[in-house]
Amino acid sequence: LVATPGRLQMFVDSGAVRLRSSQVLIVDEADRMLDMGFEPQLQKLSRALGPPSDRRRAVMCSATFPAEVQRLAASLLKRDYVFVTVGRVGGAADTIKQNVLWVDDTPHAKRRQ
Repeated sequence: LVATPGRLQMFVDSGAVRLRSSQVLIVDEADRMLDMGFEPQLQKLSRALGPPSDRRRAVMCSATFPAEVQRLAASLLKRDYVFVTVGRVGGAADTIKQNVLWVDDTPHAKRRQ
């Protein structure tokens, strides 16, 4: 089952979906979900899944994971969760080259007149 937190909560609240037999919860772009205020929905969905157990897994994925968002995420995971990083948290990989190209828009302004 794939859904946004709000839509999934709507289905759970209406009784159309029950999560008790679900074994895996995956939250992609977890930092954005938590940063945008979806923590209450994610907490409620986590409770609908039932208490953390050896048969249930939660995975939270993100390219960046600031410390404050890590604290929020920890509240959704078991106490002994594993935090896996590749590279530096919050930074771009060394293999990515970023360029800024400043463009003078003066010729465009002259054309509009």
